[in-house]
Amino acid sequence: MAKRKTHEEFIQEVKELYGNEYEILGEYKGANIKILVRHNICGHEWEVIPSNLLRGQGCPVCSGRTTKLGVNTIWDTDRWMVDLGVFEEDAKRYSKCSNKKITVKCPDCGREKKTKPYVIYDNKSIFCSCGDGKSYPEKFIFNLLEQLDLEFETEYKSRWSNDKRYDFYMKNKSCIIEAHGGQHYDKGFKSIGGRTFKEEQANDKFKRDIALKNGIKHYVELDCRNSNLEWIKNSILNSELNDLFDLSKVNWNKCVEFANKNIVKEVCDYWNNRKDGETTADVGQVFKISRTSVINYLKKGAKLRWCNYNVKEEIIKCGKKSGGYNKRKVEIFKNNQSLGIFPSCTELERQSEELFRVKLWNSAISEVCNNKKSQYKGFTFKYVEDNNSNISKIA
Repeated sequence: MAKRKTHEEFIQEVKELYGNEYEILGEYKGANIKILVRHNICGHEWEVIPSNLLRGQGCPVCSGRTTKLGVNTIWDTDRWMVDLGVFEEDAKRYSKCSNKKITVKCPDCGREKKTKPYVIYDNKSIFCSCGDGKSYPEKFIFNLLEQLDLEFETEYKSRWSNDKRYDFYMKNKSCIIEAHGGQHYDKGFKSIGGRTFKEEQANDKFKRDIALKNGIKHYVELDCRNSNLEWIKNSILNSELNDLFDLSKVNWNKCVEFANKNIVKEVCDYWNNRKDGETTADVGQVFKISRTSVINYLKKGAKLRWCNYNVKEEIIKCGKKSGGYNKRKVEIFKNNQSLGIFPSCTELERQSEELFRVKLWNSAISEVCNNKKSQYKGFTFKYVEDNNSNISKIA
């Protein structure tokens, strides 16, 4: 029968394995009888089976198996999650990696829902229905470009892009930026009905190739698979953006602050304090988003009582503001044959169903005229310069 290990022998084995990292507080009585131990790095004391400790099963707090207030709870390591809706009580009970369902409360609209801490930590969002639908990396990069005082477009689409959209486009730099999440590297969205990983990679290659073939000089793809400051910051600093722009004065914490904001709420707050005469188009220019997005955000905000927005009143106001200035004649084509000239995109939309048996929306017509779409429902359009030519009778 093998001789039982002595207390001193056990202490010596622990020291050989861990150095002075652990202090044995209890009396060793056998390989499978729990003994009290202190982790000298974090101060946590717990009872462990000696054989497990010798097999490398160290401090449960530092490894994340156990949470301890003052060491590794959300309250200690990632208190920003409280700002997103995690209650203080839960923040002091669970770690950021917990898969325990908790109740959170949206700081914007007050709705409560159940979710898991690790989901909030990974995505920097509780995914409330009042949200703006923009990812953390997109909003992070948006603020970066604003700090650099650059002119840029979001969700850019061109005549040559085959209806593909790009996250950011800077015309004066001939530069496109794509913020790639985890699905571009190892996941894909097949499990939720989206593209597989291989399909995602093929789509990335197609978008890259078609952009470069059409004269884009700088095509920057940022690895944003992890939604945290250091990861995205390092991705930016190690990209061509660091050669194109001076990033030395960027306030990275401002990028984080903006990334955690709800743009729907921001747009509604701006709308409530807008200047006389400002329209949804003006707000779109401020936030560098389309007028359609502004309208959708304001409609959502109106339902949440964040703002007063009346679609009909806004249409009348836009019409008065334009005063004919923004009314540009537009010509419609089918198979390169002109079907007529209309006083405006709005008028073409109004008559489209009667004349062409299909509803043609003003915004889509405008996108074709501005080279953001190659065609729309089989038709093409172009603006007509006002040289006193007669408007077609069809209009």
